[in-house]
Amino acid sequence: MRVLLAVGLVLGPLSATASDNSLITQFCRTAIKAELQRAGTVPPEGMVADTCHCFLAEVQNGAEIQTAQAHCKVKAAETYGL
Repeated sequence: MRVLLAVGLVLGPLSATASDNSLITQFCRTAIKAELQRAGTVPPEGMVADTCHCFLAEVQNGAEIQTAQAHCKVKAAETYGL
């Protein structure tokens, strides 16, 4: 317990942006994988990461969530031939 506390004090808190982005990316990856699994599709290598990167960039640039999702789905379909 003391070791964890000491490590936490040394490392300091993560910025809110870094931890939020990580959480958003994790949810994004899970959602894409679930959607593709329901469709019976195996994602090409790199597609999930690229799509989540696209989504995060769109949202950070002010796009609404639904708009970012739609844009990045289209982009992934074009890029990966789905």
